[in-house]
Amino acid sequence: MARAFVIRPFGTKKDSAGRAFDFEAAQTLVITPALAEAGLSGTTTGEIIDAGNIREDMFSLILEADLVICDITLPNANVFYELGMRHALRRRSTLLIKQAGSADSPPFDVLTDRYLVYDVADRDAKATLVRSIKATLEGERRTDSPIFAMLPDLPEADPAAVQIVPRDFREEVDRARAARSKGWLRLLAQDVRGQRFERAGLQLIADGQLDLRDYEGARQTLDSIRKSQPDDVAANLALANVHERLHRSDRQEQSLVASDQAIERVLAARNVSRAQQVEALALQGRNRKTRWRREFARLASVEERRSTAMSQSLRECFDAYRASFGKDLNHFWSGLAALQMGAIFLDLSETDDAWKATFDDDAQAEAYRRDLAQDVAALRYVVIASVDGALARLPANDGDRIWAEVSKVDVLFLTDQNDQRVVKRYRDTMPLDKAFVWDAVRGQLQLFADLGVRAGRAEKVIEEVNRKFATESRPLTKPVDVPLHVVVFAGHRIDRPDRPQARFPAARADRARRLIHDALAKLVSDGCEIRAYASAAPGGDLLFHEVCDELGLRSVVCLPMPADEYSRQTFRDLDDWRSRFLTLCERHRDRRGAVLELSDQAGPPRWLHGTPVDPWERGYRWVLAIARAAGAERVMLLALWDGQPGGETAHMVQLARDAGDIDVKVIDAGDLLLGN
Repeated sequence: MARAFVIRPFGTKKDSAGRAFDFEAAQTLVITPALAEAGLSGTTTGEIIDAGNIREDMFSLILEADLVICDITLPNANVFYELGMRHALRRRSTLLIKQAGSADSPPFDVLTDRYLVYDVADRDAKATLVRSIKATLEGERRTDSPIFAMLPDLPEADPAAVQIVPRDFREEVDRARAARSKGWLRLLAQDVRGQRFERAGLQLIADGQLDLRDYEGARQTLDSIRKSQPDDVAANLALANVHERLHRSDRQEQSLVASDQAIERVLAARNVSRAQQVEALALQGRNRKTRWRREFARLASVEERRSTAMSQSLRECFDAYRASFGKDLNHFWSGLAALQMGAIFLDLSETDDAWKATFDDDAQAEAYRRDLAQDVAALRYVVIASVDGALARLPANDGDRIWAEVSKVDVLFLTDQNDQRVVKRYRDTMPLDKAFVWDAVRGQLQLFADLGVRAGRAEKVIEEVNRKFATESRPLTKPVDVPLHVVVFAGHRIDRPDRPQARFPAARADRARRLIHDALAKLVSDGCEIRAYASAAPGGDLLFHEVCDELGLRSVVCLPMPADEYSRQTFRDLDDWRSRFLTLCERHRDRRGAVLELSDQAGPPRWLHGTPVDPWERGYRWVLAIARAAGAERVMLLALWDGQPGGETAHMVQLARDAGDIDVKVIDAGDLLLGN
C-alpha cells in the first residue's frame, strides 16, 4: 500500500481575521477517509513528535512518503518548514490544500502554486480530495516542487537511503530463499505492505524471486513499487529482466515491449547513475539479442539456424553490447556479451561465403570481419581484466559477485582448450540458490549449442550442471508432459466436547475420511500429477494427509509455527489426534520438504509486531501463496465446510475466492451428520 504523510496545524487555530479552523475535524472528516478510499495509509507529525521537538522520524517520513498532503490554510511556521523540506527532497507528489474562507494568503514563495480549496462542511469535499490525490499520483507532471522547477538537474533524494530494513525481516527473506519457497516470498510481499520500509523490502523480495525464477511473482512485487514510484530505477531495471524472462515462456511480443519500456524509464530518469545507465543500455542490447534469436529459434537443423543467424541483427547486437561496454569498462557483463556475440559471428563466417551477402559488397564484409576479429581479440583481455577488477572490489557476501565469478568461467569457455576443466569450473561455480543465474548462463550455452559453436562443450556443461541441480537441490518436480494440479485442503476441526451444536463429531471421522477420499480419487483419475498442501489440525486436515498417503499422493504439511508449538496449541487434551499428528510429521520428514514451518516462533515475527497480523491467518495466506506459485495448470481449494460464515474454513474459502484464480470445491460438511 502506498503511504502518505500529512502536514497540517493541530487543534483549532484562528486566521488573521479571527476565524477558527478545526484541523482535527478536517483530518477526521475529509483527509483520513479520502486517503483510505484512494488506497493510501497515512500519518501526521503529531503522531511521531512531541510539541516543539523535531525528531529524525519526521524527516524520514516526509522524505519516504509516496504522497504528502500539506494544509496551507494558515501561515503556520511548522507547516511551511516541513513543506520546504519536502519540496527540497522530492520532485513530485506533494498536494497542497487550503480550507475555504481563510483570510490569509499563502506566502509569496508558494503563491503561484496550485492548491485545492476545500470546505469541511461540504459533503463532496472527500470525493474532491480523492480525485486530487489520484491525479497527483498518476499525473505526468515532471515536478510540483518550485525548487526542482527552478533547478531541474538537481538530484532527487532517494528514500531508500533512509529506509532501514529490519534485520529479522531480512533474515526471514533469506530463510524463504534458502527454502526455495516462492510462496513464502509472495506472502512476505503481502505482509510488508504499509511498513515504512515497504519499498526497500519489496525490492529485497523481488531479488529473491528472481533467484528462484518466480518471474510472475517478481513482476507483481515490482509493479507494487512502480505503482507509487513509476520511475524507480532499481525496480525498472529488475522489471526489464522479468518481462524478458516472461517473454521466453509466453512468446508474447508485449512482454518484450514491456521490458523495452522499463529500460526507457531508466534511461529517462533524472536520478539514474552512470552504472545504472550502462546497465540499461546493455539490457537494450539483450532485448535485441532476444529478437534476433527468434529469427531462427524454430528452425530444425544447425545449418539452417547458422545461415539465418548470420544477419544484420547479429551485428547490431554486437555493436549495442560493445557500445555499452565502451561507456564503462567496469561493466564486465556487457563486455562479455560483446565477446560472445563477436565469437559467434566469427564462427558463423567460417562456414562459407554466403554471410557476405548481408553486406553491400564483399570488400565491406571482409573489412567488417577483419575489424571485428581485432575487437574480439582485444575483448578477451579487457573483459578478463574487468572481471578480475570486479572480483577484487566486491566482498564475498555481495550479491553481484556471483555474476563476476560466472563471467570468468564464461570467458574460459571461449578461450580454454580443456573441456574437462571448463565443465568442472561451471559445475563448481554455479550456486544452487541462484537458479536465475544458471537460467541466464544456460540460455547462452544453449545458443552456442543451437548454432554449432563449440556445441559439444556447451552440451556437456548443460548436462553436468543440470545434474548438479537435480541431485543436490530439492525442487518438487512433476513427470514430463503430465499436467500439474495443486490441491489445498481446508476443513473443520472435530467438535470440542462443549460445542453447543454438532458440526463434526469425533465419531464421524470415518465418514469424513470417505468423503475426502471420494473427492480426491476423482482428481487422481484425471491423469494429472497432484501436489497437495494442508495444515494438520485434528479433523479434516489430518484426515486429508492420511487419505493422500492411501492414494499414493505426495502431501506437504504446512504449519504456521514450529511443530512442537503447533502441537501444544492445537491438540491440548486430544491425545489420540496428537499421536496421529506426530506420526504424520515423522513419516513426512523422511521426505525432504514435506513438512514446512512458516515461522520459528509461535507469534508473528518481530518485524510485524504492532500490526493486526494474526499468525494463524498468516498461515492460511501462506499456504495459498505456495499453491499459486507452484506453476500448476490448476489450483484447487478442497474444503470440508458447512457453508456457514465465520471460522477458519470459511475464511480460507473466502481467501481462495478473492484470489480469483483458484477453483473452489466444497465437500458439504452437513453430510457428516447423515447416514453411516
